[in-house]
Amino acid sequence: MNVGLILRVVVATVVTTVITAGLVPGPAAAAGSGKVVSRSATLYEDCFGHPFSYALSDVGEGWRLTVELVASSGRVVDRSVVTPGEGTSGRGAFRVCAGSVRPGVFTVRSRVTWPAEAGRSALPLASSRLSLRRPTSATKISVRPRRPRVGAKLRLRATVTVARPYGRFPKAGVRVVASVRRQGAWRRIGPVRYTNANGVATFRVRWRAKSPRKVRVTTTRTRYHSRSSSRAVTVRSRGKD
Repeated sequence: MNVGLILRVVVATVVTTVITAGLVPGPAAAAGSGKVVSRSATLYEDCFGHPFSYALSDVGEGWRLTVELVASSGRVVDRSVVTPGEGTSGRGAFRVCAGSVRPGVFTVRSRVTWPAEAGRSALPLASSRLSLRRPTSATKISVRPRRPRVGAKLRLRATVTVARPYGRFPKAGVRVVASVRRQGAWRRIGPVRYTNANGVATFRVRWRAKSPRKVRVTTTRTRYHSRSSSRAVTVRSRGKD
């Protein structure tokens, strides 16, 4: 056996191992990560800014964050761009107008991109969903008289308020219907009315029921507010004319 040869092989192996162990790996490109969050909200009438928050890490320099609000139809409702000057974390906003956007479920889609010379591929971030709801309406009723004679005029007064960012307020031009409970169902009485500047609509109907009946008024739904009904009021007749 050639002992010298064996010793040379062992020494060479040890030296190679030591050299390899001493090598310092080159810096790997950071993968980068991030998150964009936007919460569900009320789609108030007119236009408003709907906020989102973002946080990025390991994105280096020259990045650009693009955040889109996408309707269920696939249409991009609005697009917001964040640049390094605004920091790697903070807040932004979409511009949303109720006149052109219907309530529903939307997707928040975002991605980070870099200029070509950075040699980095676009980084898509996790998408999320949010709902934009109609503002709620509230409908109140007053009835006069509460005990009309059969064949007499009954006055129903509806008052409608709609939610705004800072409270509930009367709203003009709201479509309201009056109805009576008959044979297990609500049936419309009188014509459709629209509220005035004070959010009030008045119905005058001839009362023909001899037995007690419940009446109510209902605000119909539009893209600008939800449907709502007043409490039911029982009307009892006093008898025939």
